[in-house]
Amino acid sequence: MAILRITKYGEPILRQKLKPIKYEVLAPLLPKLLADMEETCLAVHGVGLAANQIGLDYRMAVILLPNPDDEDAPPTRYVIINPVILAKRGEKLEEEGCLSLPGLWADVKRATDITVKYTDENGVEQVKRARGLLAKAFQHEVDHLDGKLFVDLVDPKLKPEVKKAIKKLRPNWD
Repeated sequence: MAILRITKYGEPILRQKLKPIKYEVLAPLLPKLLADMEETCLAVHGVGLAANQIGLDYRMAVILLPNPDDEDAPPTRYVIINPVILAKRGEKLEEEGCLSLPGLWADVKRATDITVKYTDENGVEQVKRARGLLAKAFQHEVDHLDGKLFVDLVDPKLKPEVKKAIKKLRPNWD
């Protein structure tokens, strides 16, 4: 296992809409790739990590949902390959951050309840209804795979403030 370099805001791969990948192509790479992605995400206290955040153009991500009842318990892992959000319900304005914009937090609106279809790490198609933090994480990672960042969802009136914050934080990113 290895901790991988996370791509940062401004790197072109973060703005690419990634095309679906055949599970059969990805399957032989998954054991090492998932171990590395999980280790990387946990090392920086993240909840999710999309493949383009480590420089790969695979339409896949890992979500590591913490156990709210036991912070020492391992997180619940979701591997989402070729995810598609089928339905969104409700809306909530909530603070969000991103491993590709370290130190930046901003309020964005997300659906509170979603239905998503994806292929899991075993090649099985899943349809899952998610609420709360899991719904937020699915939306955040699918946005990454579509070339969108959470700062794109910030209220337009606050965008100048966000740009200033990025300019100030950017010199500290590796």
